[in-house]
Amino acid sequence: MADRIRLPAWLWLWFPPVLALVVLGTRLLAPDFYAAFIEPELGLVELATPLVSVIGFGVGLSMLRHLYRIPSQPMRIWILGLTLACFYLAGEELSWGQQLFQWETPETLAELNDQNETNLHNMSSWFDQKPRLLLELWVLVGGVLLPLKRRWLGGHPKGLFWRWFWPARECIPTAVLAIGIKLPERYRDFAGPGSLPFEIRWSEPQEYYFALFLLIYLLAVSARMQGKGTPL
Repeated sequence: MADRIRLPAWLWLWFPPVLALVVLGTRLLAPDFYAAFIEPELGLVELATPLVSVIGFGVGLSMLRHLYRIPSQPMRIWILGLTLACFYLAGEELSWGQQLFQWETPETLAELNDQNETNLHNMSSWFDQKPRLLLELWVLVGGVLLPLKRRWLGGHPKGLFWRWFWPARECIPTAVLAIGIKLPERYRDFAGPGSLPFEIRWSEPQEYYFALFLLIYLLAVSARMQGKGTPL
């Protein structure tokens, strides 16, 4: 049995549900507070996602200095890719600073952007829906389905790369939340308008949980690199 990755329980177990509880709780019990401080462009969810992404980017940068500790070249490239993904996610969520500093979108860019913002994800599905789908599939398979398989059928990934690649157990709570937070919206799309007792912007907290998943994933790999645990 592999050693557990030594991440503090408050980070991977107790912290992830906090945002979901705040979002759903205020939406139900304090809708005015939710509308003023949780949902807006500069509300809690919109700012929490880039904040977590920036932290993930910082963790990734610190790992890049010691990639020789990962005995797999493809995994080193993967860590570089995730580090850049955190940077991209943070920048896009803030429209590269426009949400904070409120500059006017250049005319040429505004003509290409669906929401008249300084970002890429509103210009093409290749910068938004398609990468998001791939990330969601990775979170679902690596963070939910494979742990269930190991729990009920046993076994561990074989091959050096795969033992480093698949998320650690500490990623499971965030993965479940990242997938589960979007289920009400999918149910509504199936059942039709009015099928839910209340509505929120379901995709926004999901983006936060994607960012948190990347952060915890990078922290777990970093812990392995420092000898505080072994791959799955």
